[in-house]
Amino acid sequence: MEYNLHDTTTLKKDILSPDEREVWVLYMKVLTSAGLGDVSEWMKLDMSMPQMKVLMLLNNHGSLKVSEIADSMGASLPNTTGLLDRLESSGFINRKPSEIDRRSIDVSLAESAKTIFRGLYEQGHEKIKRSLQKMTDAEKEIVKQGLTILSIALKD
Repeated sequence: MEYNLHDTTTLKKDILSPDEREVWVLYMKVLTSAGLGDVSEWMKLDMSMPQMKVLMLLNNHGSLKVSEIADSMGASLPNTTGLLDRLESSGFINRKPSEIDRRSIDVSLAESAKTIFRGLYEQGHEKIKRSLQKMTDAEKEIVKQGLTILSIALKD
């Protein structure tokens, strides 16, 4: 099997067996082709990689405290605050005092960022729907079973 950039060529050769490498490549192909649809909308934004990471964190977790974002990013609080300042001035995040601890600041996605994620997911949903419509009921069941097994095995 030929491998693309999503294979393990940058890793130690013995980390994955040939069968495991094949699963990895298939997994990455599914993630990149359907997971978030066409990411060209992200490329149009004037945004740094750390800013994108903050938005992805917030999209996955909802609201986070500034300290939680800093910890997740491996960044200092002052650097994280500067990063959040830029995202807030661009209209991508909202900050407000925590209702539980008024000394903490809760950060959440602004509607403009949510709209970007919705658009990406919608494209992914449409691509998955088109792909599933090409399959028989039996093939869809096999895919469902395989993804269920993988999802359970990935929980750690």
